[in-house]
Amino acid sequence: MVLLSSVPCGFRFLHERQAVRDGPSRHEETIGKEFVDYGPRYKKQTIRGDKIILEFESVGSGLMTAKPGQLDAFAISGADRVWHWTDAEIVGDTVVLSCSEVPEPAAARYAWAMNPSQRNLLYNKEGIPASPFRTDDWPLFDPDAEIVTVEKPAKPDGYESRDWERPKMTQ
Repeated sequence: MVLLSSVPCGFRFLHERQAVRDGPSRHEETIGKEFVDYGPRYKKQTIRGDKIILEFESVGSGLMTAKPGQLDAFAISGADRVWHWTDAEIVGDTVVLSCSEVPEPAAARYAWAMNPSQRNLLYNKEGIPASPFRTDDWPLFDPDAEIVTVEKPAKPDGYESRDWERPKMTQ
């Protein structure tokens, strides 16, 4: 999106001619309307027993999954810092996380350190995805750890890359 006041003067006249041709109604359709300009943004976590409740800003008209089914891009950890995939449920404008392997959760991560393209991701109902985030401030790696080389597996015969389905943006 370009703010018209930021366009150099030479383009101003072009825009004015376009506005006259299209009529003022296009511009007037947007005046006074509020737009959601971000996907859900992590705001805070609350720990209640064996659950983590995540609150978000920029939820627009609500939270939703990218496709039917459970959210599956969240992981939680206890104080031991061992991460486990978690059950995630949208409850109003929050996401509630729990995992039987983590009875005392300490932190959560969303779409962290992975390619989330095959995951069921979090969106707002305006069709804008949440960005990866983490609730912890733990070091991301151990500088004294052994270096491990990971080889990317070969693609199977006949593999064709394709983009994944995303929710339609509504504004």
